[in-house]
Formats: sequence, structure tokens, C-alpha cells
Amino acid sequence: MVPEIKSLKSMVGSARVISMAVLVVILVCAYIALDFYTGGQQNASMVEGRGGAIVGALSGYKRETGSLPDALEKLVPKHLPALAKCPNGQPYAYKPAGAEYTLTCQDVLFKSKPYQYDSKSGAWGG
Repeated sequence: MVPEIKSLKSMVGSARVISMAVLVVILVCAYIALDFYTGGQQNASMVEGRGGAIVGALSGYKRETGSLPDALEKLVPKHLPALAKCPNGQPYAYKPAGAEYTLTCQDVLFKSKPYQYDSKSGAWGG
């Protein structure tokens, strides 16, 4: 075989191996990103579900007393049997501000960003 053709075939073979390796790296990165995204979405749903009970209890407490409690612990046991935890096991962060408040869980979206309920807007977001 002519040396130039042999060298050309070798280069084409090397290019294919490199292309396959790049494709594998891209697929692995995509899989990891998808895992973070779907895990974050599952955690956000969990935060909203568990947090909904706290939101309801805070509304009941406010109707009953005319104001918000200074701590979520004051909701137990009359308005809640127990305080729910964030997906990472930490308690919900509660920050009252006059007649409004926020509830926050850390490390929810993409397993690294907070997810929060704002009573003023009545919406969850991150």
C-alpha cells in the first residue's frame, strides 16, 4: 500500500476515535445536567407540597390571632401536628415582615439554589 494512503487512513481512524470520545463526554455532561434539573424539579414539588401545609397553618393562625407568629414552632400542635422539613432535612426558613412573610428552602433548584414562597404574591419561585 502507498505510504500516503496508509497515513491518511490512520488519520481518519484517529479523527473518528476523537469524535466518539467527544460525543461520549457531551452525553455524560448532558446526563448529569438532566439529573440536576429533574432532581431540582422533584425537590421543588416536595417543597411546595410540604410548604402548603405551613402556608395554610399560617393563614389559620393569622385569622385567629390577627397577626403572624414570630416563629413557625408556634403553629405546633394547634395548627400543625409537626413542622415539615426541606428536602435537605433542614427546617423551612421563615421570615415574617409585617403582614407578609416568606418561606424558603435552600439547595432545591439544580440542588444548589433556594426555592421560596412569598405570601405577598402567593407564589413559589426560585
